[in-house]
Formats: sequence, C-alpha cells, structure tokens
Amino acid sequence: MDPVLSVSYETIARFFEAAEGNYRNAMYIICSCSKEQKGVCGDFLFIPGHDSIPILLPCSDAEAFLGTLIDCTDCAGILRSKTFFQLYHKWLDLVTDSNQDCPLKQILSLLYQ
Repeated sequence: MDPVLSVSYETIARFFEAAEGNYRNAMYIICSCSKEQKGVCGDFLFIPGHDSIPILLPCSDAEAFLGTLIDCTDCAGILRSKTFFQLYHKWLDLVTDSNQDCPLKQILSLLYQ
C-alpha cells in the first residue's frame, strides 16, 4: 500500500532530482517557528532548485516515502528555521502572504501542491 503523503509525487520527484537521488545531499531544517497554530510544524529537508527557489520536503513525508527514519546528522547540514528565514527573507516577503502561518508550510502549499 502506498504511504499517505502531504505533498504530491511531483514534489518528491523535484526534490530527489535536485538532490541527485539522495536525501543526504539536502539540508535538514529544524522548524522551531512559533507561527504554527496546531503546535510544531515538523522538520523539513531543503535543497535549492535549479532556479534557487527552495525545494522542501517534510521529513515525515520523506520517511514515509523511503520507509526509513531520517537522521539529521546524515544530511549535508542542519539549519534552524530562523536561519532559513534569514537566508530567504526577501523572497519570503514576496511569496508568503501571512505572518499567521509557518513560512515553510506556506511554501509547500503555494509552490508544490
């Protein structure tokens, strides 16, 4: 049976294409933003796309898809969400529309659903 995922298979394909087929080539984002109304957002895998637009994959989806637990120390590096927000702050200002929701979740819903 296929796992239930919150992102499309297109998003997964885009992520793994950019990561050259290996999630370990991506950065691990520990999301600790206080904007998620239902608690913690969860962690994400991140890699810039060919156009530098971030490609995100929730770790829960990566684990369900791969059938294994993602160890953050296996990834290319670890970022806190605050650092990601600082790196992409100008772009986030353009594409996100609310300070009410986690920007990482907004990116997923805007670009990859």
